[in-house]
Amino acid sequence: MIPSSSLSEFFAGLRSIGLFTRLFSWKKVIRRGDDAYARYQAEENEAGRRYREIEIRLDQLSGELQRERGKNASLEALRDAERKSSQDTRDRFEVTARELEITRGKLFGLERARDEQSLAETERRQEERARYLSLESAYAELAEQLSLAKGKIAAVEGAREEQALAETERRQEEMARYRSLESAYAELAEQFSLAKGKIAALESLRDEQLSAEASRRKEEAQKYQELKENLDEVTRDLIAAKEQLSGHESVREEQAAEYNRKIERINTLYDQLKSDRETLANEQMNLLVKKQEELAVSWQKHETEVAESIRTICRKHDFVWCEKCEYPHQGTPDNVVLIGKMYTIFDAKSPKNPEELENFPTYLKNQAEAMKKYCKHDDVRKEVFLVVPSSTLDVLTTYQYDLAEYVVYVITPESLIPILQTLRQIENYEFTDTMSPEDQDKLCRFIGKLSHATKRKIQIDTYFSRELIDALRGIDMIPQDFAAEIGKYEQKAKLNPPMEKRVKMIEIEDVENEVRRMETEIAVRTAVGE
Repeated sequence: MIPSSSLSEFFAGLRSIGLFTRLFSWKKVIRRGDDAYARYQAEENEAGRRYREIEIRLDQLSGELQRERGKNASLEALRDAERKSSQDTRDRFEVTARELEITRGKLFGLERARDEQSLAETERRQEERARYLSLESAYAELAEQLSLAKGKIAAVEGAREEQALAETERRQEEMARYRSLESAYAELAEQFSLAKGKIAALESLRDEQLSAEASRRKEEAQKYQELKENLDEVTRDLIAAKEQLSGHESVREEQAAEYNRKIERINTLYDQLKSDRETLANEQMNLLVKKQEELAVSWQKHETEVAESIRTICRKHDFVWCEKCEYPHQGTPDNVVLIGKMYTIFDAKSPKNPEELENFPTYLKNQAEAMKKYCKHDDVRKEVFLVVPSSTLDVLTTYQYDLAEYVVYVITPESLIPILQTLRQIENYEFTDTMSPEDQDKLCRFIGKLSHATKRKIQIDTYFSRELIDALRGIDMIPQDFAAEIGKYEQKAKLNPPMEKRVKMIEIEDVENEVRRMETEIAVRTAVGE
């Protein structure tokens, strides 16, 4: 998570506060730090909540997409099943239609064969009838001839007596002819009876064939009716299947349209979510780039601020500021002040990233060792001051580097004025060797005491800051009702530390009187409490 602007503002304000603000208004600084940290926590929680909501929404959209895909797959399977069922119905209909055509062909062949057989039977019957008629006509002729012969015989017998002799031969001839006619008549009668038997047999055969043909036609008619009913049923099933298929097609089209609408909506939501993610990523990237740019110029800003502060102090308190071009030796220190004909170096040092201070003590140690290039000259003071931001004091384990030929002190911009004023007391002496041992001891005691007091004050403030922050974090154990009331009173509370004025000097007597007044007030309250 990228740090919020509230923390940056807090650290910027913390770097800009003065020494006395740290001494007398540290609670306000702590409260501002808590507020900045609370805003940072709120922004971080809000960003986390938004990110979780986006993740939940993405999971929901993914689930809906999977469900829609499952529905689409089931619809596709149903459509394939319906298509297969329709194809099976079409195949059965085609098979039934082919069977019906075959049956119709068979019926047509049977009817044609029956018609041909009936035609042949009619022709045969006509031939038999013609033969029968010819036999009857022949029989009638024979009967007529027989009757004529009998008449002739009777006439012959009547005239036999008259023509006995003449007619004997003729009678014999007539008798022979009569016998031949009788034999022919017998043959004709036999043939006629045979013809009648054949006709009766043909009639019975015809009746049997007609009955068989009638039963066969009846069976074929029944089979034709059954096939027709089957065809009608298959036709109705095919029509119903077509209607059902059209209904399924319409339902499938509606479902496909609904699916497309849902897919389009999901794609729209996904694009919006993707756009929101890209926007959030771009915002975070822009903040990160901006933060990196700010961090890249933070050390330059620190150097500029330290240089401006030293110039202002020099102009205000009549110190001699040396420009880089006026420095007589090789190298270009950041800030050089001429005090007592000695060049005093104030080198500004700042971490490249104020939020990553783990390696800053090592960096200061290396820079302290690098100050040897300046301190090797005789007119350069052997006490070098490294000016660091106030926010880096918590990670420092030492504020003084005692090297073989010189000493390096780590100070903050707030301590520039007291240090320069202390060094100014040495300005009246051309060399420290001309000072008396008592004065040298007093000066060393004063500087040592001031340095110790400054470092001790920084340690105490740091310790109490940690303790107070830990104590304030324990407010979570207080019941909610009390915490709400405490919050209300905390919002109403206000601290008004003494205002600092540039034109007014802060006299030590005023500070001592204020300390005595506070001690007296504490003693009175303690006595009253006892």
